[in-house]
Amino acid sequence: MGQTIVAKVIEILQGVDIRADEAYPGGRIPALTGPVAAVRLGRVDRAVRTTAVQVIVMGPADQGGAVCDATALRAIQAMEDNGAVCQKELCRFDNTADVFYTEITAEFLGVALESSWSPGPGYAIAIGYQDMEWATGFSIRRKTDDEITAISDAQWEFTLEELLGPGSIDPPDPSEPFVLTVTRAMTDEVFTGCTWTAVEREDTIRGIRQIRTGVAKTRATSGIL
Repeated sequence: MGQTIVAKVIEILQGVDIRADEAYPGGRIPALTGPVAAVRLGRVDRAVRTTAVQVIVMGPADQGGAVCDATALRAIQAMEDNGAVCQKELCRFDNTADVFYTEITAEFLGVALESSWSPGPGYAIAIGYQDMEWATGFSIRRKTDDEITAISDAQWEFTLEELLGPGSIDPPDPSEPFVLTVTRAMTDEVFTGCTWTAVEREDTIRGIRQIRTGVAKTRATSGIL
């Protein structure tokens, strides 16, 4: 069945020693002895393949708002290390529940399904034996010009977009020519004789956005198209 994005975030938070569980039904809050995080699914945007997760961090009143804030910042660091972009609200006090609380919105690249989480752009890219784990987009087309008399003689021109998030390692450029493989659910597309033609890099709030273009001489497929 796979793991839901809510379960994934709970696992991330528990990995940095934050007590975390699914958001309590009906706003019910158990007695707290220390900070906790309640996790629920937020907005799912299939058009751009992003999913938002809401994380409410709560702490006992007698421990003060600073403990709640510190726990929230630790949660943000853990989620951003796993590719999220986070926004945190101000820490507030709830008189009824007698807790300090703050809410984090963590946006991940990928689509939340009913019982599983499909991260990334929906396919995998590999160059040689190196997985392009930070790939966010890929497109390819035949490169034609007036000198080409048959479409089968035309090279392929491709664009690879990557988002090098926090903690990512920028892999070294492969020796040219290289092999590029696009893997989808039941299909592999293998492009050979590949070389780079241009690269652009831009600093963004999510990390370094890198766009590389290249050309390939041949294309082969395996599996079911």
